[in-house]
Amino acid sequence: MKPAKIRIVISLLIFALFLLLFLGGGKISAFLSSVLLPFQFVPTLIHILTSPEVLFVFGLVLILVISLIFGRVYCSFLCPLGTLQDMVIALSRKIGFCKKHTFRKPNNWLRYSILILTFIAVALGSMSLLNFLDPYSLTGRMITQIIEPIVNGIYNAGISLLKYFNFYLFSKNTAFLPFSVVAVTLAFLILIVIMSARAGRLYCNTVCPVGAVLGLISRASFLKFTLDHNNCNECVRCVKVCKGGCIDAQNKAIDQSRCVGCFNCLAACPQSVVSYRPSWSKAEDSTWSPARRGFLIGTIAATASGLFVFNIGLRNLLGTARASQSPPITPPGSVSIEHFTQACTACHLCVSACPTKVITPSFLGYGLSGILQPQMNYEKSFCDYECNVCGQVCPTGAILPLPLPEKKFTQIGTVELRKDKCVVYVDKNNCGACGEVCPTHTIYFINKQNILYPEVDTQYCIGCGACEKACPTAPKSILVRPNPVHKKAAKYVRKDVPVRQKKAPDKDFPF
Repeated sequence: MKPAKIRIVISLLIFALFLLLFLGGGKISAFLSSVLLPFQFVPTLIHILTSPEVLFVFGLVLILVISLIFGRVYCSFLCPLGTLQDMVIALSRKIGFCKKHTFRKPNNWLRYSILILTFIAVALGSMSLLNFLDPYSLTGRMITQIIEPIVNGIYNAGISLLKYFNFYLFSKNTAFLPFSVVAVTLAFLILIVIMSARAGRLYCNTVCPVGAVLGLISRASFLKFTLDHNNCNECVRCVKVCKGGCIDAQNKAIDQSRCVGCFNCLAACPQSVVSYRPSWSKAEDSTWSPARRGFLIGTIAATASGLFVFNIGLRNLLGTARASQSPPITPPGSVSIEHFTQACTACHLCVSACPTKVITPSFLGYGLSGILQPQMNYEKSFCDYECNVCGQVCPTGAILPLPLPEKKFTQIGTVELRKDKCVVYVDKNNCGACGEVCPTHTIYFINKQNILYPEVDTQYCIGCGACEKACPTAPKSILVRPNPVHKKAAKYVRKDVPVRQKKAPDKDFPF
């Protein structure tokens, strides 16, 4: 089988596994995350910086070694966004929208400016650029925000059809997706589809920070694509199939930093002029002159200074703006808001894997520096007391894996009872919805004149939100307030004679 065919098979298989990773949920997502995600560049790098593990170190080393030997084959074999672009390119050629590619001059100043500014932003504590541009996270959001709702719609239609025949074994899937997050994801999808259909891997060679890093490494790779100057008749068949737009037939040169290793040129060349062989020579790039390099460095330095000032001012502004509001609640295992926001790339795998869908995307919940990062949404759902899947699937260490016994005592927030809104205190009517669902005995009741008044003991509260979700009042009478730094809840010990509840007077059986 030709290398190009092998690449297609492997990349489609990996893309199918990524679909299953985000759509499978539960144990399927947990297993596939341990298999696939250590070999995704950005999540692996951040995971090593956050909480080093042998598997992720091995994954990063393997990616770098492969790039040093084979060039940027990562972009064509392992990157899910690259495979998505390849499918768009193939469809574009099929329908005649773009039948052939051409050589494009490199936009090095733009490519490396984006790369360096992304690193600077991360160093300053802002994940905003990386959240937008990381190819893995982009793909994850596209699957979660666009593909999953379509799949759920088809599934729910099938469930409705079964109910028509009085078959009630399955329940419908629900998801809570803010319009702003879906709109941003859809805009990026449309942009990438247009770029791919018109100009091949333009996103990879102009915008993507991973492509820029691996492009620099591939300039020194052991195996390179080369042209035989003596035998090339300039038929440009290789140029027409080059998705990277990196083959300059006029000068008989290939820009190794932009070659994504798709092997299309090998299959297209009728005279075997294009070869893939060992070469230690450095790739020449006439567009990368000292003058342009100096201009780029100056531009980056000026922009970085502005970004630093802007970032500090923005953090202060957003912090003041949110002071009157309750800050977001982060999932158990995320340690603190600061830890979470500095490690999360907004891939939304936790959003997709969460069985109760309490983890929902947010647009500016953490401010601009944490744009698109998810949070707990107790208006819509609650955190299952017996679940810890979010920590098992998180690829960056933003949510650390917690054993279930430890998770059950991780206090991500504490409950606040607002008696002025509670129907029991206001209307003197029994309710008890919050106490019935509380798994930690945080909520107890005081019996006064046959009315059970709820009270809370926050030392036992873990902030799961079950009470807030169950509360029937609007606005809610009971709310979870976040712990900026997670704590450990006390263990409830039932006593022989309950002291937290006054016993109701004995009465005859009512009927």
